[in-house]
Amino acid sequence: MFMKKRLLSYASLKQFLLIELSTFMFALSIGLFILPGKVLTGGVAGITSLICHYVPLDEDIMVIILNTVLFVIGSIFLGKDFFFNTLLYSISYPFMLLFVTRHMPSVEVEPILGSLYGGFIGGVAIGIMFRNGGSTGGTDAIALILEKYFNIKVDRTIMAIDSLTVIFGLYIYGLNAVLIGLLSVFMLSFAIERTLNMYSGMRARKYEIISDRYQEISDEINNVIDRGTTIVDVRGGYTGNERKILMVVVSEDQTRAVDEVINRYDPEAFVITTDTNEVNGEGFTFTPRL
Repeated sequence: MFMKKRLLSYASLKQFLLIELSTFMFALSIGLFILPGKVLTGGVAGITSLICHYVPLDEDIMVIILNTVLFVIGSIFLGKDFFFNTLLYSISYPFMLLFVTRHMPSVEVEPILGSLYGGFIGGVAIGIMFRNGGSTGGTDAIALILEKYFNIKVDRTIMAIDSLTVIFGLYIYGLNAVLIGLLSVFMLSFAIERTLNMYSGMRARKYEIISDRYQEISDEINNVIDRGTTIVDVRGGYTGNERKILMVVVSEDQTRAVDEVINRYDPEAFVITTDTNEVNGEGFTFTPRL
């Protein structure tokens, strides 16, 4: 019982520290790159850039106001889970953003660099936060509400909101600013996806091979490349002929070796390859027991 409590305490501390780290990273992405670079971007930061064009208010203050309003709305519609998952971020982020914008050395960045670096750092921060049960609130609240009541996927809503926010800046800032802003949206989404996949499993490639020499190909993959294969009985839909499909999943650095084996035994083999974003199991995320 004592050991279990210690493990839970360690896990909670680790989760707390990672959420705080990701919050500070997100404040850095906004305070050092997005706001100074005048980058049109999605989320609360992008909406802030549009509003502050008409409202004479500091952008960091407007970010805090919008985050607070969306946090309250999300808590009303989504309940206590959203409240507690977002509370830590909502308390820490305003102070961290003020620290970054008002106490750290200011930097001058070109808009395109601010877009790329701000989007990347922000995406990594959000990915870490999501992996640890946190939430940034903000426009995430809108996405979660739409998912709960209208069954619309969160990632699609976030991408749509971010893209529309940038596009709405066309009249104010012009086409160049919109194109640079869309780079930020793309980089943010890319970094979130890569960060989430980095912790959840390995990227790999799946092969489906139809060849009369399937057994020789299978033996070499098993013995030389050291990957397990699966042989499946199938029947052609047009010819009705019985065939074998050889299936194997390999890591990205083994794909060239598999291609060479196939070409050596049967250059005319029918091969289907599929990139996989996540593979878990023996030989990928843990080593086999001897």
